[in-house]
Amino acid sequence: MRPALAAMAAAALPLILLGAGAGAIWLAGASFLAGMATELFTVTWETVNYTHISERLLSRVGAHDEFWSFVSFPLGQMSAPVLAAAFGTAAVALSGGSVAALAMLCVSVLPVFRRIEIRHGDR
Repeated sequence: MRPALAAMAAAALPLILLGAGAGAIWLAGASFLAGMATELFTVTWETVNYTHISERLLSRVGAHDEFWSFVSFPLGQMSAPVLAAAFGTAAVALSGGSVAALAMLCVSVLPVFRRIEIRHGDR
C-alpha cells in the first residue's frame, strides 16, 4: 500500500501544473502519469480489500469506501468558484493540488501500511 499511496500524490500533478500555467503538452503528460498512478493504487487497494476482508463484509466495506471517497466532491464543487473569485483560479488549483498530494504522502508514511501484506489462499 505504501508505494501505491505515494504514487497517488502524482494524481495531483495535473492540477498543480494547471495552476502553474503549464501548456497542453505538459498537462497531457501529467494526466497520463496521474492515470497510471491511479490505476496502480486501484489495483493495489482492491487486492488488499479482497485478501484482508471477509467475503461477507466486502459489500459493506465497499459501500463505506465509495461514500467516504466521494462525499467531499459536492463541497469542493460548491467552494471552488467562491475560492477562485476570492484568491484566483491559479492559487486555488495550486493549493488544491498541493493539499491533495501532501495528503497522500502523509498517509503513505503511516506505520500501519508497512504491515499490510497480500495473503494467498483462504482469508
